[in-house]
Amino acid sequence: MKNLFIFLILLSICIGNTIGISTLLVKNELNNKVLGVRCRSKDDHLGDHILRVGQMTKNNFDDNVWRRTLFWCNLWKGPDFKIHIAFDAYRSKWKADIGPTYLWIAREDGIYYTQHPNKPPAKRYDWPKA
Repeated sequence: MKNLFIFLILLSICIGNTIGISTLLVKNELNNKVLGVRCRSKDDHLGDHILRVGQMTKNNFDDNVWRRTLFWCNLWKGPDFKIHIAFDAYRSKWKADIGPTYLWIAREDGIYYTQHPNKPPAKRYDWPKA
């Protein structure tokens, strides 16, 4: 019984600990349009944001010890917010020694992504047709 109690305490400590802090960024580089942003995981809602051109959201989060964290984002092009895209913005398996920052950039022709601050972002998604 004593061993079970110790095991449960150690397990709860491990579950409470995290792998490390990562940063999820979403930036508006649209041409004179606002951007609606909503990012969330199963456990966390990172808030609703309306970004003017040049603005960016910044959210820090911890990956869980089981490495099963998933954040997805919904983006809406203003001013009428009729054009919408949803995508996975972070999965634990992406963490492979590249770095803890995940930058998504909304541009007129699509959504761009990079983890490397010194590398230009690559286009990952096209905006759906209106």
